[in-house]
Amino acid sequence: MRTNLLINSLLISLSIASLVFGQDCKSIVTISTNDEEAELFLNDTLKLNGNNFILELKPGTYSFALTENSKIWNTQIIKDSLNIKDCDSVTISYRFNPQLLLDSDPQNVYVYESDSLLGFTPLFMEGNFQDLLLKKPSYSDLTITRNELADGIKPELKFIGDYKTESFYGSTLSKILAGTLIALGATTAYFKLEADKTFEEYQITGDPALQEQTEKYDVISGVSFVAMQINFGLILYLFLTD
Repeated sequence: MRTNLLINSLLISLSIASLVFGQDCKSIVTISTNDEEAELFLNDTLKLNGNNFILELKPGTYSFALTENSKIWNTQIIKDSLNIKDCDSVTISYRFNPQLLLDSDPQNVYVYESDSLLGFTPLFMEGNFQDLLLKKPSYSDLTITRNELADGIKPELKFIGDYKTESFYGSTLSKILAGTLIALGATTAYFKLEADKTFEEYQITGDPALQEQTEKYDVISGVSFVAMQINFGLILYLFLTD
């Protein structure tokens, strides 16, 4: 009787100890990746950096996310969950797909795979694509393969549009016309003043020579004024049609 009681007490003690120690045990979880500067987020709170993460976790369900080096544009993100039921060690390995940078000359080129628009250059590419079609208005289409991109080839699209002539603004012609406009304006003003001055003298003296001189100055002033108007109209036309 006493032996049975002792055995029962021992079993109860072992059960309690197992329960207590079972609650305190932790699982060693190792998460590795091929990116040495990856970032790990556990339940959206814990953040670690590296490529080999060793965690001590109690039994439960955890969600985590692995991201590439945050300094890289358009980083890849791997999301997963982990359900720990006991204290066994767990090792998980993830691999980011290698990315290839697609740049072009010129940039901002449309990138198509089949009929799907993937984006605009420069663009990081991943996956097992084969051929990409590059398009840009006023440039000829170009196809590039994954192998060419892996070899570091930077595609150059041929310009087939119309070359724009030199802008009128800031051109040599605009400077000449502007200078001519100023000169004609000064000439018009000068001879107009001379005509007025000579006419005043003619009114005082009545000298016919002064009257003739006044008419001469008026003609020169009028001609230069017309030329100035034509010059200004040409400048305005070229500026608006540029």
